[in-house]
Amino acid sequence: MTKLHWLEVTEYISLCASAIGTLVATVTQQVVYAAAPLTVVLGLNAVNRDRLKRLNEQHQQNAIAQFDQLIDPFRQRLENFNNYTHMLSQTTQQKIEELQRNQQEQNTDSVQQKLAQLDAFTQQLNTTTQQQIEPLKHQLAQLHTFTQQLNTSTQKQFEFLRQHLGQIDTFTQQINTNAQQHMDQLQQLQQALNIDAFNQRLAQIETFTKQLNTNTQQQLQPIRQYLTQLNAYIQNFSASTQKQIEEFRHAIALYQTEMQTLTQSLTKQQAQINITLPTLVTPQEQIRIVQNPSPVEEQKDLQPQLKPKTAEVLAPVAAPTSHSKQTQNIKSPLSLQGHSERVVSVAFCPHSLNSSETILASGSYDKTVKIWYTDTQQHRTFTASGRVTSVAWSADGKTLACGNDDKTLQLWNVVTEQEICKLIGHKDKVYSVAFSPNTNIIASSSQDQTIKLWSLDNQKEIQTLTGHTDEVLCIAFSPDGKMLASGSGDRDQTIKIWCLTQNKFLTLKSKSGSMGKIYAVAFSPDGKVLASGHQDRTIKLWQVETGQELSNLNGHSDEVYAVAFSPDGKILASGGYDQTIKLWQVDTSKELNSITLGEGAIYSIAISQDGKILASGNGDKTVTLLTLPRL
Repeated sequence: MTKLHWLEVTEYISLCASAIGTLVATVTQQVVYAAAPLTVVLGLNAVNRDRLKRLNEQHQQNAIAQFDQLIDPFRQRLENFNNYTHMLSQTTQQKIEELQRNQQEQNTDSVQQKLAQLDAFTQQLNTTTQQQIEPLKHQLAQLHTFTQQLNTSTQKQFEFLRQHLGQIDTFTQQINTNAQQHMDQLQQLQQALNIDAFNQRLAQIETFTKQLNTNTQQQLQPIRQYLTQLNAYIQNFSASTQKQIEEFRHAIALYQTEMQTLTQSLTKQQAQINITLPTLVTPQEQIRIVQNPSPVEEQKDLQPQLKPKTAEVLAPVAAPTSHSKQTQNIKSPLSLQGHSERVVSVAFCPHSLNSSETILASGSYDKTVKIWYTDTQQHRTFTASGRVTSVAWSADGKTLACGNDDKTLQLWNVVTEQEICKLIGHKDKVYSVAFSPNTNIIASSSQDQTIKLWSLDNQKEIQTLTGHTDEVLCIAFSPDGKMLASGSGDRDQTIKIWCLTQNKFLTLKSKSGSMGKIYAVAFSPDGKVLASGHQDRTIKLWQVETGQELSNLNGHSDEVYAVAFSPDGKILASGGYDQTIKLWQVDTSKELNSITLGEGAIYSIAISQDGKILASGNGDKTVTLLTLPRL
C-alpha cells in the first residue's frame, strides 16, 4: 500500500474512535472521550487533503505528458501537411499568374488581329465607296455640262426669237406709220376734193388696205411657222430635260440605296467583329435560361361531383320584362341573386358535362367568388383579397382562379375549398385571367400594360409579354393553347395575337382606324376566327391567320363589354352597357335575337359546354341564365 492508503485507513480508524468516544462521552458525560478522537480526525483529514492534492496534480502532469507523447506524431504530420499546402499554393499561384500572362498576350494578339482586319475592311470599304462615288461624280459632271450647253442653246434660241420679234415690231411700226400717212392724205383729200373723188379715193384706200393685209399675212406666215417650230422644239427640249432629270434622280436614288447597303454591311461587320473580340476587362455575364414548364400529364380521373358543405337555397326570381324581339323561342330568364355588388365575370366549369349539374362561377366587386349549381340554384362562396375583376377555371375543373384589383391572383382548390396560393407580380390592378386549355399555365393582364404567364405547378411567373402601350383589358387563349389574344385601352387601340411557341405577335388594326377600348376577345371553337367587343359599340370578327378584318357587327347602342362563341361556333353572343344581350349568326353576320335585362350593364357572358345555357354577369348584382336556341 501507498501512503495515501494508510492515511485513509488511519483516518477511517480515527473516525470510528471518534464515534466510539462520542458514545462513551454520552454515557459517562466526559467530553474528552469525544474531543480527542475528533481532533485526531481533523488533523489527519487536513494532512490527507494536502497530500491528495499533490498526488492529483502529479497524476494530471503525468497524463498530460502521456497525451503529449501520443499527439506529437500528429503535430509533426500536421506541420508537414501545412508546409505541403503552402508549397502547393505558391505553385498554383505561379501557374495562375503564368496563365494570366499567356491569356493577356493571346487576347492582345487577337485584338490586334481583329483591329487589323477592321482596318483592312475599312480601307476596302472606302475604296469601294470611292469606286461607287466616282461614276456618280462623272454623271454629275456630265449633267452640269449638259445644263451649261442647255443654257447656251436656250439663250441662242431666245436671242433669235427676240430678233424676229424686234423685226415684227419694226414692221408693225412701219405699217402703223403708212396707215397714219394714208389717213392724213385721206383727210387732205376730203378737204380738197368733193364727195365722188373722196369715194374713189376711199375705194383705192380699201383696195390698198386689203393688199396690205394680204402682204402682212404673207410676211407673218413664216414667223408663225417658226414660232410653231420653236414651241415644238421647246416642248421636245423640256421632255428631254425632264427625262435627263428623272435619270439623274434615279441615279441618286441608286446611289443612296448603295450607300445604305454599304452602311448596313459595315455596321454588321463591326457588330460581328465586336462580338468576336474577347472581353479583357469585364467578366462574362451569366446567362439565365428560363425553361417553359413541361405540360402536365393528362388527368385520368374525371371531375368529381361537387356538393356544397353549407348551401343556401335561393328562390327563383321573376323574369324581367323583355323589350325586344324573341324569334328563336328563348325561355324566360332566370336570375340568381347573392352578390352585393356588380357581377363583372362569369365562367362555366369545363367539366360540367361529367357531373350531374352544370357549375358556374361568378366574380363580383363585393370581393367574393361564388360557385353556382344551376340545377338547384345552390352556391358556395369564396372570399377574395380585393374586388374581383375576372374568374377562370383550370382545364381539369379542379382549380378556380380570380384576378383582383389589389394587383394579385388567387387560386382555390374547388374540391377542398382551400386557397392554393396568391400570385403577386403585377404593378397595378389585374383586369383578366385565363387558363390554357391543355397545360397548367394561367395568363393574367393588368393595368400595368403587361401580360404575365404563371405556372400552376410551381406557382411562379414564367414569362412577361410586353408590347401594348396602354392597359391590357382582356385576354383569351386559343383552343389549342398555342396563341393568346389581348385587347388594350384607348391609347393603344390594338388587338394582339401572341404566338407563344414562336415568341412573336400579330397586331390587328381596323380598316376604319379608331377602335376605342377593346373590352373583350374570344376565339371561335376551331381557332380560326377571333371576336372582339369595342368601345365604339361594334363587334368585329377577325381572321386569326392573316389578321384581316372579316366583318363589323353593328346593333348595340353603347359600349360592348362581353363576347362569347357557342360550342359549335355558329352563334356569337354579346352584351354591353345598353343592358342588352344579342345573338348573332357568325357565317352571315346577322342578328338573331336581342333581349334586355334588368337595369344594369352586361359585363360578362359565358356559354355552357353543351351550348344550352347562356350566363351573364350584370351591373344589377345578379347572374342571369338564358336557354339558347339551336340553329
